[in-house]
Amino acid sequence: MVKVLTKTTKVIFWILIILAILVGIIVYGGMADGFSLKFLILFSGLPFFFFVVGAFGLLWPKIKPAGESTYIIHALVLGVLFFILFLLHTWLILPLICPDFGRCLDM
Repeated sequence: MVKVLTKTTKVIFWILIILAILVGIIVYGGMADGFSLKFLILFSGLPFFFFVVGAFGLLWPKIKPAGESTYIIHALVLGVLFFILFLLHTWLILPLICPDFGRCLDM
């Protein structure tokens, strides 16, 4: 098996997580008044994407499958982890940006 995580890739994944947090703080903390709510809600996917990529990259060596029989378990673990992160994003972060985000998007 090829070594998946090297020092450089680990640093890149940490940079992505830190970048996600910084983008969230800068855009949603200081500059939120300069953008429309629709933009803020749609743009929130970018820090979410950076965070998910960083989290999956750091967790990959710990949950990567050892043999072919464990691939289904690996896929289920990744799916559940992504689902949990998505629920946190949808039900905790988006309501902080716009308490009634369904109306903010004109839905």
